[in-house]
Amino acid sequence: QLLRAGKDRLGYTVLNPSSFNLKRPGSNQHPVIPTRIYLSLINVTGDLLGQLYQGIGTYESFIAAFADEHYALNLHTQKCLGLGGKRNYRPDMPQALMEHGLSEVFTNEFACPFKRDLQTVLLKMQYLAKTIIHLYTGMRDQEVMRMTYNCLSQETVRPTVKDEHGVVRDQPQSVSVLTVYVFSTTTKFTGYKKEAAWLAPGEVVQAIEICQAICRGLAKLYKVELDDECPLFLNPSILGYYRKNTEVIVTGFRSKRLQLNALQALTIQSEDLVELAQSDPCRDFYSDHKFVIGNPWTLNSHQFRRALAFYGSSSGFLSLPTVRAQFKQMTIQMARYYSNGFDSLRTIFGYFDNEKGQFVLPKDHFAFDFQMAMPMSVANQLIAELLFSEEPLFGGTGSFMQKQAQRVEAGEIHIEEVRADTERRVKSGAISYRPTLLGGCTKVGRCDSFMLGDYTECLSCEGAIIKPEKVNVAIEDASEELSCYAVDSGEYQIVKGDIDRLSAFKARLIDIVESEE
Repeated sequence: QLLRAGKDRLGYTVLNPSSFNLKRPGSNQHPVIPTRIYLSLINVTGDLLGQLYQGIGTYESFIAAFADEHYALNLHTQKCLGLGGKRNYRPDMPQALMEHGLSEVFTNEFACPFKRDLQTVLLKMQYLAKTIIHLYTGMRDQEVMRMTYNCLSQETVRPTVKDEHGVVRDQPQSVSVLTVYVFSTTTKFTGYKKEAAWLAPGEVVQAIEICQAICRGLAKLYKVELDDECPLFLNPSILGYYRKNTEVIVTGFRSKRLQLNALQALTIQSEDLVELAQSDPCRDFYSDHKFVIGNPWTLNSHQFRRALAFYGSSSGFLSLPTVRAQFKQMTIQMARYYSNGFDSLRTIFGYFDNEKGQFVLPKDHFAFDFQMAMPMSVANQLIAELLFSEEPLFGGTGSFMQKQAQRVEAGEIHIEEVRADTERRVKSGAISYRPTLLGGCTKVGRCDSFMLGDYTECLSCEGAIIKPEKVNVAIEDASEELSCYAVDSGEYQIVKGDIDRLSAFKARLIDIVESEE
């Protein structure tokens, strides 16, 4: 139709799209960060965050002192400048750090022996804060860089609950959120700016507070107001040699000088490659030059988003015993706010759309990634733990998975088919997964026996996955517990019944299979 209208009427020439190669080049999805490296990232960044948080009260005054262009210069340079005698000498950098109580903060990774190093060190501090925000929120790079100084706030998600007599039964519950500008358009293609928010765990709050303290000091040098237009990651380039011509801009983090040595020390090991191969069987990680054993794990902001969605959603079903306590708490918060009550979540973490007349979430909000990652994480866990399990599996689902593993090994079906079918069943709500004392459970919904601690009911449940090793451990533990009770006590009879049921199951099924092998 445009060609018929002609160039004279349109004012431009219409080109034939068939003349161009519009196909996107092939690319791989960002890999999930292996568990060992991911947990190390949490630990390392947590330790560095604790180091920087010690100076939260003095960053502002320390940075503001550099309004004096001679401040923190070494004494030799000050003598050469002729500042008018010793009484006019300013403290050098080690003395300046000591006077502000920052000597223990600006050490090791953030060592700053000379004034010329301060700009780079502050950039590293901002880079660490940015990494922590990505690690714990799943925000995209441009979303983090759009944050302003006043981005942190408290939102009430549950008001005070009182009974009919006015007595407070439940205290109000609030969460810390990060406010970020999102850009949208109306049907008239006029752009407008709205705000959206992300859940901010304790580590993110501390990282934001460090950035705010640095920003306050830099704002005094730039002589700008700390309003909603002031960027949180204010560029410390004003501390450089060409400070008079410096513009108020947002920090850029592309320089390799900002890479933290502690993160570069996280190298790839053989078990990481095994885990990567299980997470994506269609991809050859062993031949990829980016994943060579002994090389540092290459980080980018989007990896954190996918890893957080994967591990965060998994935390609702599985336990990661070596995860820091703070991370466990954070994933519980995520499961609560990103998985359940999605309608109420929109009013807290979304923005009001004038066109629709309601609260909506931005299409790229992390909550959607988290929700989508839940069936994928469950499917991956089922496949990794069960199809690749070296020990035989029993129980309703366990026997089925054992047969599937045998079919995969025999070449009757492909692992991709099993993965797709498992993801589909999890997404439709047909199966779930959680660890149990005897193995695992794929039953969907409430389980009264699980809640009451009657774990032997798993032996006859269709959704159970029974592992021989765990049955043996359960028998040993129960036998040890039995010796603590009197023979005629009720506790003795209950534990004795559990041992009998476990032993009967073991003799009837497990021992027979093991003897055949």
